[in-house]
Amino acid sequence: MSVRLRKLLLWAVSLAVLIAVPFVVEDRYYMHILVMAGIFTILTLSWNLLAGYTGQLNLGHAAFYGIGAYTSAILAMQTGLSPWLGLFAGGLMAAAFGFLLGFPALRLSGPYLAITTIGFAEILRLVAMNWVDLTRGSLGLSGVPMLTPIHIGSWRMQFYFERDYYFVVLAGVLFTLFCIRRLIGSEFGVTLQAMRDDEAGAQSVGINPSSYKLAVFTISAFFAGFAGGLFAHFARLVSPELLALHNTFDILTMAMIGGLGTIAGPILGAVSLTFLSEALRSLEDVLKLDIRLIIYGLLLILTILFMREGLVGVIKSAWDRMKGGR
Repeated sequence: MSVRLRKLLLWAVSLAVLIAVPFVVEDRYYMHILVMAGIFTILTLSWNLLAGYTGQLNLGHAAFYGIGAYTSAILAMQTGLSPWLGLFAGGLMAAAFGFLLGFPALRLSGPYLAITTIGFAEILRLVAMNWVDLTRGSLGLSGVPMLTPIHIGSWRMQFYFERDYYFVVLAGVLFTLFCIRRLIGSEFGVTLQAMRDDEAGAQSVGINPSSYKLAVFTISAFFAGFAGGLFAHFARLVSPELLALHNTFDILTMAMIGGLGTIAGPILGAVSLTFLSEALRSLEDVLKLDIRLIIYGLLLILTILFMREGLVGVIKSAWDRMKGGR
């Protein structure tokens, strides 16, 4: 069997398993976690495109997530725009802000860029807190409309339950994965990685980093905004908390633990840490302490110290040892 055929077979089996999950897992609580894991997967893939493949340390990524959520929610509540269109409108609005934020990235790098992006997210969070007429301030927007039903002939799909949203989020993850994989495998993606490894060297062979940085900030922000729109219509509540720094820290931790600069890493990190976060809730109830961020911090330190390539690196190393032992 050729390598290409094996890969296609693996993709087909994986897709069949993912489609079958809601028919096996009937508990709504676990379906809720799976939907949130999918949304975080899109978010982490988008951050990884910027930080992992381009080396641009954006610590304000949650701002794009919040912009997408607020845009989609406000359009649906105040103009009656279909939430399906709102998902992409949220992505486009976030992309517009990403384009604007990309300009400082042309001159900044490292800690200076990180601090600038934190400031950007904090400004937007304060705007969301204080623009009460539009956002209802700290109360947030509640009662965000659900996704409208889909009709195909006599078949009708409504979005009342977590299982229904699971399929939408799964489609969103596959769409994001397809776009980012194609992007990374293209000449554009190779150029991004060349800039990450040696920007001066890339410039010496005629690459203009400015246009690439602006483009990647815009694309990364689009997918984060798209994830925000999905969250708004699933949770039906949008608040300034979405733009907070700790959300970017969650995304960063997921990407680092999964494997920065890889495709599989953000997926592994987002799914495993979403389930871990839920598991810690019961422990928090006992200890009366928010230990989630403490655990995340410890895991991040251990990852940096002992497994720089994340879970992907561990799995790859174990697989190589198995093959070597045959």
